[in-house]
Amino acid sequence: VLERVGDVAYKLDLPEELNRVHNTFHVSNLKKCYADEPLAIPLDGLHVDDKLHFIEELVEIMDREVKRLKRSRSH
Repeated sequence: VLERVGDVAYKLDLPEELNRVHNTFHVSNLKKCYADEPLAIPLDGLHVDDKLHFIEELVEIMDREVKRLKRSRSH
């Protein structure tokens, strides 16, 4: 936390990888982090577009299911 902004917001020191993210957050968007370091997601594995939406990349197809439907003909 860099500083408190007014009564209900905080300015955060974000890593360089998040330089396109606005660094001031309302308190309702902040939660104390109790996670262990091994559970943290490395930022180099995350990709975002210009609107800061996550870009998902397919890694592996684990299973597939093919269903055949009965073909009915109406005369």
